[in-house]
Amino acid sequence: MDTPKKFKKKLKLDKINIELFKSLDEDGRINYSRIGKKFGLSHVAIKNRYENLIKKNIIKPSLLVNFSKLDFKLAILLLELETESLDKIKDIYSKCPRVLFSFNLIGEYNHLLLFFAENLETIETIFNSCMLYNLKGVRKSNILLFGSLKEDLFLPLNLSQLDQQNENTPCGTCCKFCKSFIKGQCIGCPASKYYEGPLKIT
Repeated sequence: MDTPKKFKKKLKLDKINIELFKSLDEDGRINYSRIGKKFGLSHVAIKNRYENLIKKNIIKPSLLVNFSKLDFKLAILLLELETESLDKIKDIYSKCPRVLFSFNLIGEYNHLLLFFAENLETIETIFNSCMLYNLKGVRKSNILLFGSLKEDLFLPLNLSQLDQQNENTPCGTCCKFCKSFIKGQCIGCPASKYYEGPLKIT
């Protein structure tokens, strides 16, 4: 078990680290010279401190997208997964470009996914066809839809999965043969060459 003492050894919350975190949180950039001058250190020392935090996997630079500006719909998918299928299904979801976060839970449901879609019709297709239809080991599921986003909400977008040369999607379906896609009720998967939404690479 981790003790508070051991935790402090992993992440030293001194004034310099706090200043680095604040700088990243405010505008995503670090002024090494300004922070160095404030604490009587060189900009090289501050840069080394920052790079060491990354090396130790304590922080990770990432791109955050304002979902309230994109007008995308957000939803939480609660899953009760069979224990023997948990790792396999988690691996499939990790390749889904629509999944923003994936967590294990303790309780009635043992896994949670936060995902997005461009509209409610696409969310319905995702829930009824894509995310669950081809996956064995899902005992029970429940979906919770976010209301309208009144304030800015910045979340990571899995841009590395937007490989739109694929015939099939990461979860194993093919948009070309999906009834909802054929009827125009769903705009397709962003990881498929059939995708017709705003994230289409031109």
